[in-house]
Order: sequence, then C-alpha cells, then structure tokens
Amino acid sequence: MGEFGILPTDTVYGIVADSRDIKAVKRIYDVKKRPRSNPINILVSNENMIKSVTRNISYLERKAIKEFFPGALTIIFEKNKKISDIITAGLDTVGIRMPDNSFLLELIEYIRTSNCCNKL
Repeated sequence: MGEFGILPTDTVYGIVADSRDIKAVKRIYDVKKRPRSNPINILVSNENMIKSVTRNISYLERKAIKEFFPGALTIIFEKNKKISDIITAGLDTVGIRMPDNSFLLELIEYIRTSNCCNKL
C-alpha cells in the first residue's frame, strides 16, 4: 500500500498509482507538491473500466470514447461513489484517460484485477 511509480503515457512521463490505494494517491500529491485542489486523472484499460468509475455516460461521451480512445485525450465524466474525493479534489467529476500504449493498457488491466486493493 502507498506504492507509486513513474511510467510513460501518450504525452509525458507520469507518476502513477492504483486509484483505489488512497495512501498512494496522497503520496502523489505530496511528491509532486500538487495542491489537493487539483484533481488527478484515472487511467483505464477498457470501456468496462470507464463504466466502473463513472455514471450517466452520455451519448456524446460514448461517441468520444469510440472515436478517441485509446489516445492522448482526457474526457471528464460524472464520477460514481467508488471514486474518492481525494482523487477528484471534491468535484463530482473525474478525468478519464485510456493511453494508446499496449504495455500500459496491459499493466492497468493487471493492476485492476490484482488483489492489492479493494476491487472496483
């Protein structure tokens, strides 16, 4: 618990952690000296994972998912109750990104299905 890493994304190297591990999320804020009022995006590996962290996906959001994911785009969705306010800085929305990198997609899926944290 509390572990994080640095990985390449589509556009930059990012500090990443399992979004279910709030201790790790807090460490990202601390390491980056990021204000807690600045939300963190969640990386996903597939559309089912998007559905597991959001609610009320609109027709336009579905079109954007089909058109631009995977890719270098963050889409803002309504979050569901599973997503901590620490990640979203207390907002009712969450930024979701699906990287266009097969290794990263596999790693995200592995982390999501592992027993390291509470299941989404």
